[in-house]
Amino acid sequence: MIARMRRFLSDLGLTSALALIGLVILVIVSILAPWLLGTAANRIDVLAMGRGPSAEHWLGTDNLGRDIAIRTLVATRLSLVLALQATLMSVIIAVPVGIVLASAPLVVRSAGARVIDAMLAFPGILLALVVTAIVGPSATGAVLAVGIANAPTFARLSLVLASSTMGQDYVQSAKAIGVSRLQLLLRHILPNVGDTLIIAIATNLGLSIVTIASLSFLGLGVTPPDYDWGGMLIEGVRAIYVTPMAAIAPAFGIASAGMVAAYSGEAVARLLNPRRRHRRTADASQLPAEAPAPTRAGDGDDAMVLEATDLRVSFPGRETWHQVVRGVDIAVRRGEVLGIVGESGSGKSLTALAISSLLPYPAHMQASAHRIAGRDPQAVPREERDRHLAENLAMVFQNPMSSLNPAIHIGTQLTEAARRHRGLDGMAAEALAVETLKELQVSAPHLRLRQYPHELSGGMRQRIMIAMALMVSPRIIVADEPTTALDVTVQREILKLFKAINERHGTAIILISHDLGVISQVCDRTLVMYAGRVVEEGPTERLLRDTRHPYTRSLLASVPDVDHGPERVLRSIDGAPPSFDAMPSGCSFAPRCPDALAHCHAADQRLAPAGAAGGVACWRHDDRAQEVPA
Repeated sequence: MIARMRRFLSDLGLTSALALIGLVILVIVSILAPWLLGTAANRIDVLAMGRGPSAEHWLGTDNLGRDIAIRTLVATRLSLVLALQATLMSVIIAVPVGIVLASAPLVVRSAGARVIDAMLAFPGILLALVVTAIVGPSATGAVLAVGIANAPTFARLSLVLASSTMGQDYVQSAKAIGVSRLQLLLRHILPNVGDTLIIAIATNLGLSIVTIASLSFLGLGVTPPDYDWGGMLIEGVRAIYVTPMAAIAPAFGIASAGMVAAYSGEAVARLLNPRRRHRRTADASQLPAEAPAPTRAGDGDDAMVLEATDLRVSFPGRETWHQVVRGVDIAVRRGEVLGIVGESGSGKSLTALAISSLLPYPAHMQASAHRIAGRDPQAVPREERDRHLAENLAMVFQNPMSSLNPAIHIGTQLTEAARRHRGLDGMAAEALAVETLKELQVSAPHLRLRQYPHELSGGMRQRIMIAMALMVSPRIIVADEPTTALDVTVQREILKLFKAINERHGTAIILISHDLGVISQVCDRTLVMYAGRVVEEGPTERLLRDTRHPYTRSLLASVPDVDHGPERVLRSIDGAPPSFDAMPSGCSFAPRCPDALAHCHAADQRLAPAGAAGGVACWRHDDRAQEVPA
């Protein structure tokens, strides 16, 4: 018990621990004092008016002979309750507004933010005075005034926090499995902004205590016969030279309660933050009995699981739209592993997001044809589209730490898609999750379901991401640089897992990477992208053995090879990829290409057949370009 208490205090820190203890004391006083001392607080003794501290009256008496200490204690309840009501009113009004605005279209979000900013520009205390002037002096008026005055602060804070969270990979993962907007807000957005909101709520509670007391001090808040610390303070100030404790006692109550409320927010946030909790590691004997795993549904449909023809992705510029993915054709059959390789900025990830219907605003996608499992996702209603995508396509992102929700257990995240799209109850979904983790060679899968992402290693987190992708038996998995953040040993294990999944379930896989070495280990066919275009494609073995495009050769020359000695010099590609708002005329690689012809700078070359079911977009491999190098 002592060790646990020490660990608890160590987690909190001295200041937070003291604030939490102070908060508990305030709550106890506010509950018990009116009940035990309510009668004594209102007892008038004209013979004891204005007396100083004594054994009978510890802080003396006021101008009617009432005990100041007792009245201060009894006033705690009303002072705290009014401040709490005002704070809850602000939170209930403003936080949903901010979070909903964060997920709204850009025009609505911008307009809402401007309105909130305009309200913040108006001083809160003046707004409170206006409201109390309209409603009239009363406790209800004080609560309304402070609640309305503080609402814009919460709206702006929740908007900023939710907007930053909306860009996280785990939110994109939730969208990919078809989570509804309400579930997205409640399960993935709100828990991850909770820490900051709790601290803001606690700070606001402290400020509300002071503000409501100020309104009562001005005669605009609590009115007799009721009284709070502000009402006691104005009475004490009138007689401060006779009985100074009549003013000092309620002032101390206001200041101390405000500080305790503000500092206790950090303590509560620490206690609720799963990253700060100490967890006991259970042993294998504590594992529950395994439930039988449900049988996976087979694919058994069309051989072609993904088709995208003339795929284009554009972003708006100042005067025109800029194409960042330009005329990409992709076709993936059941059981095929397709690699997409290229430098950073070549359009690989945007292509993946486009075919998965996860492009961020304001990107715009166009395609002559776009079919997943035989259906065009853009040609069906949104809910049906989300379900179709979630059941047939899964995404595995680059950074597993940012792709997993840090505020939710692994088990909850793993079973979400199965419960939503396969109709499984909690036990069946958990059994399926355990079976999937076993298939991916995750040790102690039952324990992993009860852990948070930060409690796992990088390789284990990536296995969890792959398990999430498999929970609905998708026909195709899009893996966007899934091994970049991992060391070489773990990288090899993850690549083996992808290959095993492909062979065992016939799942098609698109593997995106900047490393041809990674692509060569698992991919049947490879697309090489540069400046938003496919410059070479073909079977991986042929492409690596008989490279046609100068850019592909440069990529290969920059990869270390253990078969060559230390005398081999790794090649770098001169220059930098072109900017999409200033694309050069002709071939986009020509300014960096050592083999460029004069014709390469004048006209672009489309992907042309290069034999062995491959293609290359290079004038040097076209009979029409018989010019000397530029």
